[in-house]
Amino acid sequence: MADNASSSKDDSSKNLPEGMRVVRKRRKRSSDSHQTLFLKKKEILREMHSEEGRGAIGLKEQLSRLKTIKEAQQDGKPVEERWGDDRAGQRGLARILLWVFALLVPVLAIVTAFVLTKGGEEMSPRSENQLNFSFNVSEEEDEFKPMGPRAWFENNPHDSFVTSIGILDRLNQSADGRVPDAVFRREDFTLKQIADRGLGWASRFTTTDPRKFQWSIADTEDIGYLVLEGLREDQSTFRSYFVKSEEGLRMDWAASTAWSEVSAGELATSVAEHDVTLRCFLNKKPHYDSRSDQERSWYLITVPGSDLQFWGFVPAGSSLDEELLNLFQFGRFILDRKEEVRVIARVSKPVEPVKENQFEIVELVTEEWVLP
Repeated sequence: MADNASSSKDDSSKNLPEGMRVVRKRRKRSSDSHQTLFLKKKEILREMHSEEGRGAIGLKEQLSRLKTIKEAQQDGKPVEERWGDDRAGQRGLARILLWVFALLVPVLAIVTAFVLTKGGEEMSPRSENQLNFSFNVSEEEDEFKPMGPRAWFENNPHDSFVTSIGILDRLNQSADGRVPDAVFRREDFTLKQIADRGLGWASRFTTTDPRKFQWSIADTEDIGYLVLEGLREDQSTFRSYFVKSEEGLRMDWAASTAWSEVSAGELATSVAEHDVTLRCFLNKKPHYDSRSDQERSWYLITVPGSDLQFWGFVPAGSSLDEELLNLFQFGRFILDRKEEVRVIARVSKPVEPVKENQFEIVELVTEEWVLP
């Protein structure tokens, strides 16, 4: 083979005229020379130094040239290489938003047309069972008037407040033992109890500054009353109840002094003979109930003016238990649970043996200390 190649070269050179020689051209390789950003940067620097008479090129112009070269390279790249760059992401997000907008417009138009159509039908005078929401209140109509057991106090807040303080002033004059007339509710019963047990307080009420009083309006069943709280001259606190009766505003002495049928010291012995009605505080916490005795729901009983503590129970889950728990707002998520409430309760001694300070609550007479 080598001999054939050499012989062919010699034959071609022999056929040429004298003084001429064969020149063979080399094939150019077809390769795309892609210059990187680094090489372009070097080329720009070489051009910057090679150019004469133009001076130094500023940094801003250099960055613009680099940006132009980079954009040219990006435009020359295929789709696979340009996938995910900033410009492609912006174009893709714009297309998605355009499609979402194009889909929402007809949906919103349909919903709006449906609402307007239904609204027109409901407002049509021909529609049946039409609800009239026009609140045109004329001057001839009567003004709103409070109703219920609290109505008198809500209609006469100033008179009830001033009159109740006047009753306290009259009672301040009874320190010598003479009780004034027309100040107590159920006067016959009250005067008899005062004769047996005394007035119920030893210090005068402080009434010189009405701003120091706290007062509120409440009701129990069908009886409304005003509660007035303040200080006595010995700095002890008082809580007095005033009820509107047929004779006028009167103090409920039994509620104001937390009167009960027996005192705290007599409770253990008296309950053994018959049921007793108490004005007391009830306290309820979940840990009062024992796992060993799941048939009973226990409540702590305290009597005003005494440090003695008693325990009362009711059948767990009974209607009475639910009624008592409702006073403490057990199981309510919106209102805060109460720790202590005032009640009038009837207690008795159970048949099964219990401790001396344990009783059964047989009836909740009323919440708070005012009897109907």
